[in-house]
Amino acid sequence: MRRTAVSVLLAVVMTGVVACSDAAEPQAGPSVVPASSAASDVLASVPAACEAADGLYATLNTQTQQHIQRGFEAEKRGDKATVAKELEALEPTFLAVAAKFAEASDRVADAEVKVALTDLSDAAVAASTFTKFSEFGSMQQLTVSGELVLIRRCRNAGYKLVNLV
Repeated sequence: MRRTAVSVLLAVVMTGVVACSDAAEPQAGPSVVPASSAASDVLASVPAACEAADGLYATLNTQTQQHIQRGFEAEKRGDKATVAKELEALEPTFLAVAAKFAEASDRVADAEVKVALTDLSDAAVAASTFTKFSEFGSMQQLTVSGELVLIRRCRNAGYKLVNLV
C-alpha cells in the first residue's frame, strides 16, 4: 500500500514541476540541481543525485494537485473535454520532470543510480502520453524499481531522503 502511495505521489510530483509556468512555489526540499554543483560537474556523486531526485519529489503545489483532482473527477463523470484539458495542462510538467531526471542520470557516475534515474525519466515520459487519468495506476509499475534503488543507494551514501521515502 505504501509503495502504491509513493508511486501515485510520483505521478503527482511529476505534475508539480508545472510550478514554473503556474508561478507556484515548491512546498519543501532542495532544489532540483544542488547549489554546490556546477553545470560542468559531469561526474556527480550519489548524494548529489539523491538531492536532485528528492528535490523533484518536493515540487508539489496546490495548482498541480487541483489539475489532477479535477481530472480524476471529470473522468468519473465521463467529462472527456475536461479530462483532455487537465491532461494537456499536465503534459509539459511530465516532460520537464523527465528532462530533470535524465539530466541527473547523465551527471551521476554510479551505474545503478544512473539506471534508476533513467527509469524515473522514462516513467515521466510515459505519463506525458496518458490519455486518461485511470492510466496513472500504472505509475507504480513504472517507478517502483527506480525508487527502491534510490532509497537504498541514497541511504548507503548517507543521504537522508525527505520526500522520496
